Amino acid sequence: MTKNVSSTELQILLLPAFADDDFVSDEALPNEIERWFDAYDFSSEIDVSGANMPVFHTDDGIGITATGMGKSESATTVAAILASPKIDCSNAYFLTVGVAGTTPEVGTLGSVFIADAVVDWDCKQRWAERDDPDDDRTVQLLPYRPRDYVYRLNEALVEDAYDRARDVTLRDSKPVERLRNRYSQPAAREPPSVGVGATLCGDEFWHGKTVAEDAQWLVEQYDAGTYATTEMEEYGTATALDRFGLLHRYLSIRSVVNFDRPHERQTVRESLATDLGKPAVELGMENTFRVGSRVVEGLKKR
Repeated sequence: MTKNVSSTELQILLLPAFADDDFVSDEALPNEIERWFDAYDFSSEIDVSGANMPVFHTDDGIGITATGMGKSESATTVAAILASPKIDCSNAYFLTVGVAGTTPEVGTLGSVFIADAVVDWDCKQRWAERDDPDDDRTVQLLPYRPRDYVYRLNEALVEDAYDRARDVTLRDSKPVERLRNRYSQPAAREPPSVGVGATLCGDEFWHGKTVAEDAQWLVEQYDAGTYATTEMEEYGTATALDRFGLLHRYLSIRSVVNFDRPHERQTVRESLATDLGKPAVELGMENTFRVGSRVVEGLKKR
């Protein structure tokens, strides 16, 4: 990338998905960017054509912008920033910092996962179970795909981030503890912790045990283990960074704010109706910041 000599050089670019204008809810929920503004002096801003919002930055080269929700939003915003002559990201680290869902087989509310692989949920073939009731799987890989839809992130960078963050004290709360204890899976009932695992990215907000089984099957086809988080932006972000030769400088840090299925005494519709409650979202935002800020301080020393 060739940059203008007057461009602003960033050392780290934080990429939450949504600020106030990017997320609408019946309940007043915090956004993914405000905790970072409370902690860092983002005193300058740069308008970037094609980005979701301005890039705010500190005097020592930490930048932040909300990409917008979904893969097309995140890919467009990141590509616009990387192509802009106003900003030099050639030596920057890129950190998605936000919230996610998880399977109760792997994680719990308030836990934070650092992704080691990003899998695309959307590029596949899928049909309704009622259209083929004899088949126990309703998804298969695209037979004409040009490549597998998975990005494997820089193993050394992921390990370094985990080593720095593994002993971070995570917040917990009684309301969230009551929510997780409705689930029978041992992992779901554990207190929050820091872990590493694949993230499954898709614009479809799917929910329920049957779809989750298809999701896990898809992740396994790409040899990415068991998915730890579900979200809507990472594959778009990773694609843009890969096109600009910067994927090796990317980390995804997400805290869990919902499970991908109802508990045993709940229907899917009931679960969706109570999804993303304020206590879980506030907890997730705080724990993402605790882990993310520890990683940021470590990257500043590299």
